[in-house]
Amino acid sequence: MTLDASGSRVSVMIRLIGAVFLGIGAVLTYFTYVGAEQASIVPQIVPVFYLGAGMLMLVGLIAVVARYK
Repeated sequence: MTLDASGSRVSVMIRLIGAVFLGIGAVLTYFTYVGAEQASIVPQIVPVFYLGAGMLMLVGLIAVVARYK
């Protein structure tokens, strides 16, 4: 990496935030699956929860694997 000290800290912070988004998306997916299985979530909104969780995981994954210059 060719970043200076402050740039390196920013890179690490963005990667940590990306990992948090990835985790939140995975937890939302899990609880949506469990809730839909137990019929405590209205079936019509389950795809919306999966879409939201997928978007969170996509943003988190991009933040984790991106190369910051």
